[in-house]
Amino acid sequence: MKKYLLSALTGLLVSQAHAAPEVHYEQCKTSFEYLGASYFGTTNKNNSGGQWCYLKSAIEGSTWGNVRVETIPEFKTVTGKRCLSPSNYQGEAFYGCTTKAHTAPWCYVGESAWEECEIEEPQPEPLLSHTMVSENSTLKRIAVGSCFKTQGDMPAAMSRVVSQSPDLFLWMGDNIYADTTDMNYMRQKYDDKKRNAEYQKFLSANIPVMATWDDHDFGSNNDGKHYPKRAESQLEFLRHFDIPADDPRYNGQEGVYSAKIVGPQGQTTHVINLDARYFRSPTFSNYGTCEGDNSTMLGEKQWQWLQDELNKPSEIKVISSGIQVLPPLNQGRNKSTYCAYGNGQKFTQAMASLNEQTMSGTSYESWAEIPQEREKLLRMVQKSLNDGKTKAVIFVSGDQHWGELLEKRIPASNQFGKEARVYEITASGFGQNWPYHIENPLRLPIYADSKGDAKFANECKLPFKYAGVTYQGCTTRDNDKPWCYTQVDSNGNGVKGEWGNCAPSGAIIPTGQVGVVSENMASLTTGNRHLINKSGSNYGLLDIDWTKRTIKMSIETSDEEAVSTIINF
Repeated sequence: MKKYLLSALTGLLVSQAHAAPEVHYEQCKTSFEYLGASYFGTTNKNNSGGQWCYLKSAIEGSTWGNVRVETIPEFKTVTGKRCLSPSNYQGEAFYGCTTKAHTAPWCYVGESAWEECEIEEPQPEPLLSHTMVSENSTLKRIAVGSCFKTQGDMPAAMSRVVSQSPDLFLWMGDNIYADTTDMNYMRQKYDDKKRNAEYQKFLSANIPVMATWDDHDFGSNNDGKHYPKRAESQLEFLRHFDIPADDPRYNGQEGVYSAKIVGPQGQTTHVINLDARYFRSPTFSNYGTCEGDNSTMLGEKQWQWLQDELNKPSEIKVISSGIQVLPPLNQGRNKSTYCAYGNGQKFTQAMASLNEQTMSGTSYESWAEIPQEREKLLRMVQKSLNDGKTKAVIFVSGDQHWGELLEKRIPASNQFGKEARVYEITASGFGQNWPYHIENPLRLPIYADSKGDAKFANECKLPFKYAGVTYQGCTTRDNDKPWCYTQVDSNGNGVKGEWGNCAPSGAIIPTGQVGVVSENMASLTTGNRHLINKSGSNYGLLDIDWTKRTIKMSIETSDEEAVSTIINF
């Protein structure tokens, strides 16, 4: 078994040799372990003769790099002699020192003479801290993001965030990928994030933050109340985000939920961060014993806290959740496989109450997996709007590895009032994408005119079929502008003559105005302009114009505003 593992490890390094970046020695870790030996410098072990090291921060997803030998400094022994550059031992060449075949670091100082090295263990630089948001701030720009990985175009995306100077950044979960019960490992993952060069630029910019978590920084994949280290994990989360010691989450509160009302009178933004992990019931039987009608997403105490928050007046409420809120239940599965199904009565009643009996959404994790809890959340928000406690509610979420703009019209109710329209930005993530079709009937509508009359009042019926092809969004086929059908038959075929040009950038639409539609849309989505799933990274922006009383919701990539819409409040 050991021989097999050694062979696999060796083969892995050799197979990746051509993919690793070329680096300056300053980018190397001061020391690293490889095949049972410590290295203070570099080695060519299993790398076809080239010197390599493990990196302080990953580059393009690679944790190691090929080192330019002219950048490697001199190393000295305990008597002040210079180490040979390189030292050659048993077919291996290394610059600096190694513990191979010895208990302490050593190097050659002559043809056959060697000495132990003088190694000064460097003290790690103090970690930079997150900045807290002031209640006196006026929030004009809120950035939202999740699912942080040090790969792909993450550096460019983070750099763009910093250049846009948001008044607040909301981290919505999977802030690291730990998936562990080892708190030392989890702390190291958090600290590694803070030591990442691009994240240090973010911290140095003093952009205020608020945060919640999701499964990979809470515990493990799709986990909830049965994760055994949730209290300990909470402490690591609070430490990472530099939460003050007098915060309730340090003083008896279970769960990382939090809220703050920010801004002067008439310009108040109420930021509410939900914890959809700490109290969450199993959604499928492989995550624990099913609880049927008693399934919960937030737990009793957090629900009461949320009700109290929604009763507080503010102009805008931004509600953050690690998982998506608005997509309806995926009905490609047998409903009885969902833990919350119970005897089916309350489960199906919740769907019917929201007019979603025939809708089917994403097959990935979302609030819809516990329909009773999702209906409860949406009805509470509807009542907050109808009671005049706020003028607009926008959910923000992560988890999925794509960016998306969504809208839900909550049906009128005797108990909760008239129909209410709420929105969601899903922004996920940095260095990640998911270039596959995602089913979601509650994606933000695309509006079209009527046969080119430039009055964009009709909703595109998506998906639609034209000439035997199914389209998930607008198409330019047989037209000089993007268009869609505005009516379809029972088979999804477009009704002849019922078509329109899709609303372009700046067009007036029933809910406000189209912001931007990228000219590169074909390279950003698998079909629908409000689903950005082919870009290397994505994050969201909320731009609030307090004078015009508008909110622009956008999905951003590492180099452009991909798509946006403007609503009035």
